[in-house]
Amino acid sequence: MSSNLYWKIKKPASAVALCMIAGALLAGCSGNGNNGNNGNSQASPAPEASSSGTPAGDPYADLPKKVSISTFDRGAVSSDEGTYEDNRWTKWIGEQSGIDVSIVPVPRNQAQDKLNVLIASNQAPDLIWEYDRTYIGKLVTQGAIQPVDDYIEKYSTSYKAYLQEHPELKPYLTFDGKMYAVATARTLDSIANHGIWIRQDWLDKLNLKTPTTMEELIEVAKAFKDGDPDGNGKADTTALVGSTTFDAYSAMNAAISNQWYLEDGQMKYGATLDRFGDAMAWEKTMYEEGLVDKEYLTDKNFQRAIQLWTTGKAGIFVGSWGGSAMENHIRDMLKNVPDANPVPLEPVSTSNGKYGLYQETSPFIFVAFNKEMGNPKAAVEYLDWLVDSGWKSLVYGTEGVHYKDVNGVAQVIDSEKYKKEVSYAGEYAVLRNDSFTPADLPAKAASDELSQRLAGLSEKGLETATKNKFRRDIPYQPSFTEVNEIQTAMKPFIEEIRARVTTQGASYTADWGLEEIRKEWQRLGGEAVEAKAQEWYEANKASFE
Repeated sequence: MSSNLYWKIKKPASAVALCMIAGALLAGCSGNGNNGNNGNSQASPAPEASSSGTPAGDPYADLPKKVSISTFDRGAVSSDEGTYEDNRWTKWIGEQSGIDVSIVPVPRNQAQDKLNVLIASNQAPDLIWEYDRTYIGKLVTQGAIQPVDDYIEKYSTSYKAYLQEHPELKPYLTFDGKMYAVATARTLDSIANHGIWIRQDWLDKLNLKTPTTMEELIEVAKAFKDGDPDGNGKADTTALVGSTTFDAYSAMNAAISNQWYLEDGQMKYGATLDRFGDAMAWEKTMYEEGLVDKEYLTDKNFQRAIQLWTTGKAGIFVGSWGGSAMENHIRDMLKNVPDANPVPLEPVSTSNGKYGLYQETSPFIFVAFNKEMGNPKAAVEYLDWLVDSGWKSLVYGTEGVHYKDVNGVAQVIDSEKYKKEVSYAGEYAVLRNDSFTPADLPAKAASDELSQRLAGLSEKGLETATKNKFRRDIPYQPSFTEVNEIQTAMKPFIEEIRARVTTQGASYTADWGLEEIRKEWQRLGGEAVEAKAQEWYEANKASFE
């Protein structure tokens, strides 16, 4: 997920007055001061109000203001900056927020697995966050997190006001009639997610047209593999690499494996659709034709894919639409191959239609409260500080050092300095009161020629990424125990079948793979789960419109 690299100045959310009767004595209740790391205590309920409206007692008033929160470890903190747990920004957070905040990093590509282990061992942080609403739903059904409605109502000012200004978020945050997470709204550049980039200079050298269909994409890929596009006289180029390769195949066929689709008004699981078989067939063809890197299925951190792209040995990259990640990749490429001309590529059409690549729903990050949390009042105060003002510096750095204000937009002063000293801090800005227009991208970029070129490419990448609508038949996925359990069981099975279809030769066709997936789905009770999902859809569809 790409972090926003702009800040268009806007007024903070209006304050919401908290009325208290003068002279009321708030009695401090005894309570645990654990920081979410001790599974032997239960979080106390938020205090009840008396008939007069005065809080009868606050069990958290005398507790230390300590909060722990998960963070994605993307390997972006340089050794001289410190670690994700201890660096200039973690110190700044404590100083500015007045909260003792401890960071619990989890590897980005194994985040949910790591969080599950921490939860099971009663070592999970107080605040747990993910981009994935379905994962939050799993934590609800497991009883690992608690409702936040009362805490927001009693302790929040800034976030409560923000939520009143953004009521469209409430359905995404609600499970079984209760709010189990908080979130702020995405801006357009974070709604757009995946993208495809292609070497225009390779197309020009080989006299090829920009591909618009899957068949044309395969022909271009073959030419990139066999036509010596880098001109070194060696057969050493790879046609297609990237971090979201199969996601792109699936999205262009409208069959993301873990998404539910409406087929003639009936809820169907993506991995069981004929269209998912088509996506597996694409993946198999690209692999068997040698058009992708042979190691891409085991390249879990995508380091090899990035290396091939940035050293000028790959012609197509499937990953981010732009933003800091892709801008950094292209910056590195241009250092190695100054004459390279990477440009965004529109998703190609398939026999199933023309659809956009993956795009996010409105909520940015879902932040949930561990049921073992020690001090939810302190957690709310920290989140209020973030949404009110704290997010800005975490995203853009220090004014005059990392950015300067240009007509309300934060313009990076030195892109390398920003990358090293600030870019990782965006992981801490889990709530943001932000605004954006595509024109902000060149405005916020450093003024040097290369930074402006990269910003222009990102702006074009954003336009391309949002040009075609990603197929999402329902705004968010159903979340109940049976759905969560079968999805958890199906995920590794689907990955295993995909790998066999892709790499094990003619005996393992896409049709064979789809049939295996369907049989496993049925074995695990898929028919009953579909019926329950249908009931869920019928009960909730009125709120989707």
